[in-house]
Amino acid sequence: MGTSTRWEGPRWSGLYSRLARWDPDRSDAEAVATAAIDALQDSCRDDPSAFGLRDAACAAGARLSDAMETLAAAGPSGLLDKDPLHEDFAPEQGEADALDWQDPADAFVAELTRQVGGEGGTIVDAALRRAIAASAQRLLTEHPEIRESLTAPGGSSQGRGLAGDLLCLLYQWFFADLVTEFLRAVIAEKIKLTVPVLEVIDSEGRIADGVAGRITALIPNPCEEAEAQAAEVAKAALSVNGDSMEADVPLSDVARRLVPGVVGKILGFAVDALGEEEVPA
Repeated sequence: MGTSTRWEGPRWSGLYSRLARWDPDRSDAEAVATAAIDALQDSCRDDPSAFGLRDAACAAGARLSDAMETLAAAGPSGLLDKDPLHEDFAPEQGEADALDWQDPADAFVAELTRQVGGEGGTIVDAALRRAIAASAQRLLTEHPEIRESLTAPGGSSQGRGLAGDLLCLLYQWFFADLVTEFLRAVIAEKIKLTVPVLEVIDSEGRIADGVAGRITALIPNPCEEAEAQAAEVAKAALSVNGDSMEADVPLSDVARRLVPGVVGKILGFAVDALGEEEVPA
């Protein structure tokens, strides 16, 4: 089977120096968060393929966009009823039993994590799964009506889809959580190797909150983009036909088209405009 070596992470000396001097009562968590983001973005600008993060994030963003289509049409229970990425998938009996969750809300989080996070074994894959799970849990926590609809008799299984603003929150949270979880993993691994006493350096989550806040500010709102595109279509129709029309711009399509630009922004690439290119399936 050969030998393996422990992944030591990137050489981010400036960030690690800050962590080595960390004092919970005196250190500036926002400054550390900024240093962590800057270090990641510098690495990605130097090598766009660094950590495999760009390709993995684009692929996961596309899968999330697919899941958003189902959630918009049928709500969380619709996600449990079918897998839009594997429509021909028919689980064996043992696999079906494994998906038999007592709490439908837990089943929703697990299934969304499976569909978006994939099954890869890298540190990036693990960060993807933690990010989508955290975002799904946050959706249920901040909007308890979603959890209630899942557990109520005949609740969202009646086909009531999630509102667009909730889907856009999920989208923005996921990308912010992805960067946060990846940086958390890198920092934790480096600390274990070099400064073990600081293993619980950010026990209150202040650095993570700082990272999430800065990254969230970079992520466009797909709902706003969809509204803008619909307005453009209506304006064009009015100028050509003299009649206004209500344009149908699917939110999931807009979300998918935004993925390359979103990933470029959060990883620090120079992106002049939000991408319209195809993203990995």
